[in-house]
Amino acid sequence: MGEEISSRGTVLITGLNGYLAGRVAESVLKAGYSVRGTVRNMAAGNEVKKVLRDMGYGDAVEVVYVRDMAEAGAFDEAVIGCSSILHLAAPVDETWTLEPPALLRMVVNSTTGILNSALKAGAALQSVVLMSSSAANFDVPPEPGVYSEKDWNKTSEAAIEKLGRDAGGLHAYCGSKTAAERLFWRFHDENKPAFSMTTIQATYFIGPPLVPWKKERIPYSLSPTWKLLQGEEVPGPMLLYEATIDVRDVARVIVWAALPEQHAGAADGERFLCSSAVGNAQAIADILNERLPALQVARGTPGHGYEPDYSAPTGGDIVAFDGSKAVAATGQPWIPYETSIVDTALFLKRNYLG
Repeated sequence: MGEEISSRGTVLITGLNGYLAGRVAESVLKAGYSVRGTVRNMAAGNEVKKVLRDMGYGDAVEVVYVRDMAEAGAFDEAVIGCSSILHLAAPVDETWTLEPPALLRMVVNSTTGILNSALKAGAALQSVVLMSSSAANFDVPPEPGVYSEKDWNKTSEAAIEKLGRDAGGLHAYCGSKTAAERLFWRFHDENKPAFSMTTIQATYFIGPPLVPWKKERIPYSLSPTWKLLQGEEVPGPMLLYEATIDVRDVARVIVWAALPEQHAGAADGERFLCSSAVGNAQAIADILNERLPALQVARGTPGHGYEPDYSAPTGGDIVAFDGSKAVAATGQPWIPYETSIVDTALFLKRNYLG
């Protein structure tokens, strides 16, 4: 590993080239720490490093190649001397290509590996944060209601065990996230490590990434905005729910949880669910028509299907999430939904539509 650059410490971020990880790296650097990021693709990692360097962070970013994050000992070298470990890496491409049992094993093995490596990191290690998902909070199919950190998915692991390769991609994703987080908390209870341990769940990400994707890799969570910008009619509902969170807010909560000087121990042993607004494609169309009228997106049926304050509609078959615990703990509100949508639209237009 390279020399430690920041006097405040080095934070390890797995999956540095991910949608969330770029924004987390930015937040870590702003907090005065250096970043060591693992990637499976060095070119993608170096692209993140270049953007951060162009932002004025000099050589405070180190990129490390990890070929297979599920391999035993994969992170042993990367963790040495780190003050925090943020395990954000996820097998995005494999979620819909691997058979469900294989995906679950991959995610669980990578979580096991990073935790075992954490025990070897040295005395400097103060915290480990695992990026989980709202998929670990609800059953499949989800029952209508408002979910919080108290809730767990109880169906997907059982479905994978029973159905194997026929369990389907949704159970594969939800089951792998749930199994990994349950393992994380068993490790916490059994090992009682000196470092703090925290998990973060989140709903659909919106907001601009640090580094543009290739056009064909624009995330599903941004598909309503992207379709509207391309001139399509107002699209239908998202899969499972309409709850969203700005990726920059998730990054902020992760970094807060990772740095003891910011939370004074309040993050250890806790889950924090990040979810702010319940919009829909019609809400996005209305915001863009009001705030960015020159885009001339479809009008649809203005005001239909969402609350004026973007809170969860009451009644009906609504799946919603309570993100109030994270707001109370950090003492900072979420980025307004309108701001997230406008920033997302401007990013997409600037990078893909000219």
